Amino acid sequence: MFGLALRTLRFRKSGFVASFLALFLGAVIVAACGGLMETGIRASAPLRKADSGHAVVLFSPVEQEATRLVSLSAVFGGIAVMVVVFVVGSTLAVLVQQRMREMALLRAVGSLPGQIRLLVVSETLVVGALATVLALAPGHAAGRLMLERFAEGGLVSAEIPYRAGWIPLAIAAGAALLAAVAAAWIASRRAALIRPAAALAEAGLQRRWMSTPRLVFALLCLAGGTALALVTALVMPGAVAASTAGPTAMLWASGTALVAPGLTRALIAVLGPPLRVLPGPVCRLASDNVRARAVRTAGAVTPVMLATGLATGLLYLQTTQDASARDAALAARGSVMVASAPAAVSPAGADANATVAVAATPDRTNATVAVSPDRTDAGAAVVLGARPAAATAPQAASGGASADAWINFLLAGTIIGYAMISLVNTLVVAASERREEFALQRLVGATTGQVMRMMTVEALLVAVMGTVLGSLVAAATLVPFRLALDGSWLPGGPWWIYLAIVGSVTALTVAATLVPVRLALRVPPAGAPAAP
Repeated sequence: MFGLALRTLRFRKSGFVASFLALFLGAVIVAACGGLMETGIRASAPLRKADSGHAVVLFSPVEQEATRLVSLSAVFGGIAVMVVVFVVGSTLAVLVQQRMREMALLRAVGSLPGQIRLLVVSETLVVGALATVLALAPGHAAGRLMLERFAEGGLVSAEIPYRAGWIPLAIAAGAALLAAVAAAWIASRRAALIRPAAALAEAGLQRRWMSTPRLVFALLCLAGGTALALVTALVMPGAVAASTAGPTAMLWASGTALVAPGLTRALIAVLGPPLRVLPGPVCRLASDNVRARAVRTAGAVTPVMLATGLATGLLYLQTTQDASARDAALAARGSVMVASAPAAVSPAGADANATVAVAATPDRTNATVAVSPDRTDAGAAVVLGARPAAATAPQAASGGASADAWINFLLAGTIIGYAMISLVNTLVVAASERREEFALQRLVGATTGQVMRMMTVEALLVAVMGTVLGSLVAAATLVPFRLALDGSWLPGGPWWIYLAIVGSVTALTVAATLVPVRLALRVPPAGAPAAP
């Protein structure tokens, strides 16, 4: 099977480009996180000093920052491995579905289910090994760059040197390959277990999509997302709710992705009839195509949902937290305005019954404070210390917020990048798979412009359905978080962020659909079935 896998890769190089990119990016991130983890472990080891014949362990603030670096790199590495499994698995699932007829013929001539799975795993191992080897050097450099950015953001001390040897690189390579094997094993399950006759029947048009494991995992993810949303809104106080809001977004997105074919069919039932009443055959044909290919359309809707939902949720989590912090800082400044004004303390013979008495002028620029003789110092300290406290607190909060923002943006960028890779690959493979359909339409009289307009409508439908589902995922994440912060419903932050996300994802969806279609239409209709 390994020799057959090599020959398959030779004739299907374009189909494995996205898998290679996903594995390469994942290996780079895992290698960088491994380097950061080793750096944190070495920096967290306490210094030992000999004192009068005894070993004295010296702890410093750098060690706490190094421990935080270890935890942070472990979280990022784990998320990268999980996303690699998801993205590569979905990519391979599309490729396996495209090759269902080939798999059925292999089963018909005597291949066992285990051999089919071994074929897919072998192909993925070859691609993964190449991607991992090429990712080690960039991963080492990425780890150093991430440490520098963490230091600039105030998350760790600039005194921590970057020290990464061959051990984290080897672990990263093993983790990336293991993730690739897991993704290939999951993607090849249906092709290996389905009967050859059923595989041949489904090769042209897939209709079945639900399975017991898929349903179980979907229910677990959706139930977990609901539980975390309730915990975020009702239990977690203030900004601490961000610790549960982030996992809520991941669970909602995962559950929605697992049931995306069913949700896509429901959205097609809603959006299809308005398209059919529009003049011209292009819109009606596009509506019929997405309805007949609902399961495969869901494969394109899912990455749009992931990109829109996770980008909106993760970015607005940070902007909402920043807006809430700014409001709290402004409220704090207003509350200490009188106390922080210039004060005059009366002599020791002041009113002994008044512990602290404040009298402010209408413009709040001056105040007179009278304190009892035995509390003169304490009263003065309260009044005169208010100004330094009011000035210091926003600065401390600012440093922590900038570090948290940098981490959230890095996490959001990683996940969005994976979602974009999955989106482009799914749309390119789907367009390439329909070469024969385009050729047949041209043979019966359709023009190139009509085919392009039909695919534009389909791409816009995919973008609209993905945006609707992604917006629901983001809302299920942001509403509980905002309720926990200040009782409001709408997220904090400018609306142009959401519009930019939707516009970018829509433009990418249309471009990734039309470019391969235009390339496919360059082939004469009679030669399209034989085109590679």
